[in-house]
Amino acid sequence: MAFEAYRVCRRIHAALDGKGAFCVGGRWNSPGRHMVYMAQSVALAVLENLVHMSRQDFPTGYVRITATVPDDIAILSEPDLRGNRSLRDLSTQALGDAWLDSQPSAILKVRSAVVPEEWNYLLNPRHPDFSRIVVHQPEPFVFDERLFR
Repeated sequence: MAFEAYRVCRRIHAALDGKGAFCVGGRWNSPGRHMVYMAQSVALAVLENLVHMSRQDFPTGYVRITATVPDDIAILSEPDLRGNRSLRDLSTQALGDAWLDSQPSAILKVRSAVVPEEWNYLLNPRHPDFSRIVVHQPEPFVFDERLFR
């Protein structure tokens, strides 16, 4: 069954091309590698943003992006990769880089560091199946001001 993944970001970063991760890297990729970070829910996408924000700065100019992933696109999870003896002890960045290089799937499912009971989805925009993911038009997203009191 198809499922949806979500991203909440500034409008200027709405393109799901992995360029932001390419420029600065992330938890799961080194700089110089394209990767798109998404979450299993809008709420998790919001929390993934909040941990990087100050209470003094109320965020504006944000959008929510929804991507629909067809059910026949292969998805690997971090435990799948860690099952490979040569990848077992790698850092998250090195593991993500190895996944990007080997291209076994368009999506890697990983536990959120913010809410470990939930999942983030890492998308490889260079994978042939990436073009089959339906990316919907960004919609304005307004943070509830109570989050910043």
